[in-house]
Amino acid sequence: MARPLDAQAVSQLTLLNNRGARALVEELNVAKANLARARRPPNPILQGAMRFHSGDRPAIDLDAVISVTDLLLLAARSGAAESEVEAAKLSAVGNVLDLSFEARRAFFEYQAALQTLELRGNVVDAFAASSDAIQRLRDAGNTTELAVANERAALADARVKLQRGQLRVGAARERLNGLMGLSGRDTRWKTEVRLPEVPRAELDVKDLESEAVRRSLDLELAKQRFAAAAKRANLSRAAGFIPEVRAGVSAERHESWGVGPAVEVQVPLFYQGQGEVGVAEAERRQEENVYTDTAVRLRAAARVAAAELAAARDRVLYSRGVVMPLRQKVIEETQLQYNAMLVGVFQLLQAKREQIEAGATYIDQLREYWTARSNVEQLLAGRMPEAPAHKNGPAADGAATTGE
Repeated sequence: MARPLDAQAVSQLTLLNNRGARALVEELNVAKANLARARRPPNPILQGAMRFHSGDRPAIDLDAVISVTDLLLLAARSGAAESEVEAAKLSAVGNVLDLSFEARRAFFEYQAALQTLELRGNVVDAFAASSDAIQRLRDAGNTTELAVANERAALADARVKLQRGQLRVGAARERLNGLMGLSGRDTRWKTEVRLPEVPRAELDVKDLESEAVRRSLDLELAKQRFAAAAKRANLSRAAGFIPEVRAGVSAERHESWGVGPAVEVQVPLFYQGQGEVGVAEAERRQEENVYTDTAVRLRAAARVAAAELAAARDRVLYSRGVVMPLRQKVIEETQLQYNAMLVGVFQLLQAKREQIEAGATYIDQLREYWTARSNVEQLLAGRMPEAPAHKNGPAADGAATTGE
């Protein structure tokens, strides 16, 4: 943090310092604890009774049994829990990736806000100088009151936009502080004011759809959850039809001790676990539909991301190579005609406003480009920019674009 932060440093700080990221990883520890519980053998059940008969020593009954059914189903129960652990691993990695790329996009938003604020500040300075100059001309009787009013109105409008830009910078910075888990003195970090220009070499998106499918953590997560649900369904069906059997030893003392085997059988006569089987089957079908939905959405997201990146790059290059030079040319020509008194101050102010707005648009286009590039990188990292809705999945990225 002693150096100006870039997108990579912001992403690293978020993963290292964000308490939310640590909380997301605890999902894996919960699954591991459930696996340890599923692997444990059943505890033995001890029973004792004492009966008193007149004139005799009390009779004592002792039983020790263990659930044979639970022992038989131990492997199936462990298999379902193991699939849940694998799903939890993928979910934890996916959640951390989401947070990392959310921080990147928030950083680009902050840089765009800073750069726009710098532009608005320069505009205010220029309009303030212009307003002072035209007021002196008015005092000398060389211009009209309308021209002075136009300049003052332009200055007032520029100051309002400057204030809005300051609020936007403050909000974007605090959002980054929250993502990076920073407070107090740590919030004094610095960064480069300007967004980086479009790089010469672009990401290869020709096979983005197939690569996104091949690397997708979302699909693998859905597959593991489907496997866990299928194993739970099989376990529920087996548990419903296998009688609850407990076996052990029984000891009795009356006149003397007697020891022998003991067996308890719960006959599934009235209820065979239909409720548990129904729930498990519904969960299995749910996970199957989630997998199919995720695959369809992933392919669509990849196609959209590739198109957005190409379009965003074209917009930036066109604005930089065509629009901005044309706006500068318009200003220069309008200024010459204004000096020659061929156009009025209103036309000159209008040309300036259009150049300013073109500059602000270019900054926003740069932000859109880096956001689109971040989305493609997230797909290649195995995660959709907006994670699929799922009962155990993370919340969708709520990053919002703030415009003026």
